[in-house]
Parts: sequence; structure tokens; C-alpha cells
Amino acid sequence: MLEISKKMRQLFVMKLPLVATALLVLISTPLGALAQKQKPKEASAVAVDPATVADRILLPAIKENEFVGMAVGVVKDGKVVVRKGYGARSLTAEGVPDADTIFYIGSLSKAVTAVGFMRLVDQGKASLSDPIGKYLKGLPKSWNRITIAQVMSHQSGIPQLEQKLPTFEEMLVSAQTLPLTFPPGTKQEYNNFNFAITGKLIEAISGMKYLDYMKQEVFGPLGMTRTGNGLEDANEATSYRPGKSAPQAIDHRIKGGEYGIPSGHLQSTVNDLLRLYEGLRRHALFKAPTMQQMITRVQPNLSGTPGWFESSSGDFSIVCKNGAGQGVHSLMTFVARRGQAAVLLWTSQKPGTRDPNREMKALLNQICGIPIGPNDAFDEE
Repeated sequence: MLEISKKMRQLFVMKLPLVATALLVLISTPLGALAQKQKPKEASAVAVDPATVADRILLPAIKENEFVGMAVGVVKDGKVVVRKGYGARSLTAEGVPDADTIFYIGSLSKAVTAVGFMRLVDQGKASLSDPIGKYLKGLPKSWNRITIAQVMSHQSGIPQLEQKLPTFEEMLVSAQTLPLTFPPGTKQEYNNFNFAITGKLIEAISGMKYLDYMKQEVFGPLGMTRTGNGLEDANEATSYRPGKSAPQAIDHRIKGGEYGIPSGHLQSTVNDLLRLYEGLRRHALFKAPTMQQMITRVQPNLSGTPGWFESSSGDFSIVCKNGAGQGVHSLMTFVARRGQAAVLLWTSQKPGTRDPNREMKALLNQICGIPIGPNDAFDEE
């Protein structure tokens, strides 16, 4: 056997503490930290202040996009752990948005409308498999057999109706000779008029005006006192569009008629939308099987559910809906059967800003422990 030289023995002895230290670090380091991260981890047991985490996630996006104001709410394990605001309610007045600040929520209105319709389903007054022609008259002939589920999941194939006429009936007349974009149920194409139809279905089945019905059956029971349309309040966020010398405040008058409210013209607050989520989580408006219908894909290969979009991250089913319009933005996400949710409402002052989708994913990951990464699927309009 070769004998180790005296000099090599000395070097080995000198290096032994370093080797031991390296071995100790290697043994005490979790394997997941040694491997390249492929997916985010569930939250560790180390206590962190959720509001501080939200600041770290959201403040850079607010600065990058020059958002005017933002309000956020985060629910972890069924409890609200973040409820705060950033920026300003208005560029011309003092005041930071808070969880009671009223924002226009854009197309998140569709998801709220869907909750109202599912109440009718739960009461046995309608079925998602019913054709819309069962309840609505004057439809183009090719629309009559389209199901309610196909309308509410944007799989109806009805054409995009760009011209906004004063009444729903005039809109139907304008569509009489237009062909379907695709056979119903075969594709998914986001279309605002799908929820003008949903709003009219609510009216036809309930015998009430849309807003009256929503106040009686959804907003009232859940204590959503700051949700509706045409609300005016001192604690209201102002959105903007570019002007010649400075951003100009936007007047949110509805293009067309009131039939557009169910699709994109509701106002709400973070607190009210958290109340909506809590009502859904506790089945306060309808039973668990009806809730499951609302968050289940109408077609397995398409992300649309009745009013929402569904994505998966491992064993987690993530349900979301956003809203985007000139100067107004919203995003609401919850994890089915997990008691985790987040709501973002914000205003902007220039076009072309990006929605903070990756920040929403970071909130769910870093605060709620949901293993969703910035590049994971996250469906919205």
C-alpha cells in the first residue's frame, strides 16, 4: 500500500474542519434547496407577516405600471390575513384606498352575475343544460338550442356584437342574420354578450330586474352593501385615461343599455368581494353540489366554467376571473375547497399596463402556500 507523505497528512489535517463543516451543511440542507427549483414549495412553518409579504410583492408592480391606487385582500385557511390599500384613491385628492373603497370591477361582474344565476339553479328554477330559447324570445334561430352552460362558459359560438345599441331587443335584431362563430360547445371565445344574455335569463326566470334580484338574492344576504351600479361615495377610486397635459378622470357611463351591467359594469370593494368568497366557501347562497357545478369546466379541454375559469396546479384547482377596462382592473382568485383566496382591485392612468397576474400567483404561493409558479397556467379573459 502506498504510504501518505508527511506533507499530505498535514494538509489533510488542516482541511479536516472545512470538510466537516461542508458535510454538516450538506446534511442539514433540505434536498429541495439543493436541487434546481421546478415548482414553488408550500409555505414553510416560519412565521412571516402577510402584509409585509404583500408589500414586497405588490409595490414594485404598482411602481412599474404607475397604477393610481390598489386595494388587496388575502384569505388563508379561511381567515383574512391581508386587507390594505396602496397609492391614492384619486390624483387630485388625498386618501389611500382601503378595503371599503368602491372600484369598478369590469368583467369580474360576470363572475358575480354567475353567482346570482347559480342561486336559481340551486332553487330548481333552471338548469345549466337548459337551452336559452326556453326562457328568451326573439333570439336568432341558431341561438335557441345553445345551453345556458355554453353561454356562461364562453362556448356559445354567438358572434361578437361590437355595436352597442340602446336595448337588448335591438341587439338581438342586429344579430338575426349573423352566423355562429363556431358550433356551440366546440370552442371557447370570450364574448361580453354572453353575460348580457345571462343577465336577461336571470330577469326572465326570476321575474325581477337584474339589479333588484342581485340585491335581494346575493348582495343583501351576504352583507355586500357597497356593491351595485351607479354608486357614488366619498370613498371611491377614480380611474384615468391619458389627456393632452395630464390624465383625465373617466366617466363610466354604460355603452349601450343596462343589459351591459351584468357583463362589465358592477362596482364593488375588496371587503364585499371577500364577503362573496366567504359566502361561497360556507355555501351560504347555495349547496355544495351547486358550487361544484359553478367551478367545474363545462368541457374538460376548455378552461371555462359557468362564470369563471379553472386551472390546475398539482392537486390544487384554482378558480379565477379578472376584469379589465379603460382605467379599471380587477382580479379575484380562490382555491377550490382550500379556504385560500385573493382579491386585487386597482386603477390606472395610462393604457398598456400589464395586469399583476404573476403578483397574484406570488400572493397565493408566498402567503397561502399554494404551489403555483409565475409561469403556471392561470386562465382569465
